[in-house]
Amino acid sequence: MKPFLLLVARPDSPIKADEVNSLLRYGALDDEKLVVVDLLQPLTNTPDFTQYSGVFISGSPYNYLTPLAQKSPEQVRVESQLLPLAKTLVDQDIPTLGLCYGLQILALAAGGTLTREFSEDMQPVRVSLTEAGRKDPVTGQLPETFIEYVAHAESVGEQPENMEVLASSTGCPVQLARIKSNIYGTQHHPEIDREGIAIRVKQYVGVYFTEEEHPAVLESVQSVSTEQRLITYFVQHYGV
Repeated sequence: MKPFLLLVARPDSPIKADEVNSLLRYGALDDEKLVVVDLLQPLTNTPDFTQYSGVFISGSPYNYLTPLAQKSPEQVRVESQLLPLAKTLVDQDIPTLGLCYGLQILALAAGGTLTREFSEDMQPVRVSLTEAGRKDPVTGQLPETFIEYVAHAESVGEQPENMEVLASSTGCPVQLARIKSNIYGTQHHPEIDREGIAIRVKQYVGVYFTEEEHPAVLESVQSVSTEQRLITYFVQHYGV
């Protein structure tokens, strides 16, 4: 099997490491089967997508709708490198799975827009497949409803013409979508499990809640069982 490619759009952190480890674990991939490209660093060569079974695009702390004057040099570099790559992926309909920020960038590359109307705080939510999602060869293997973690300020606004919504939730109409035939994206985080949410909660101590509140917050978000098999099914479907 050819390796998969991961385009990373976040700074070094425990969250970045956990994201990589989750894709390895739930994709049942060996280290050599996941090539990681850090988009915070200048690209020396444009990836040759024909050398890979498929592509993952990571989540990110960045918000595309942030005014340019307020964006850090790192964010500007990530966006300037990732958007052209995403346009190539869309143009060539290359098997891709974008995670949260990854979906947003793919939607932009396909001609859609983003909005802050459907932002969601860090929490578990119930996601439901649409009829199209139930019929899709990848997402149709998932349960009709399942729980996932969300945390995002932005989401898909005006959908590109070639996008099909595969799942939605009460708070966000586009939780899972397919662009053309082979490009998937999630607004939720199928890569986050119990251990992963603990890492993220710890990162936000002192930001969204106090140290004293930490145990209660952690217990609350870990009280559910989330669904990671989208990663598994994507790798199984496209691994060649």
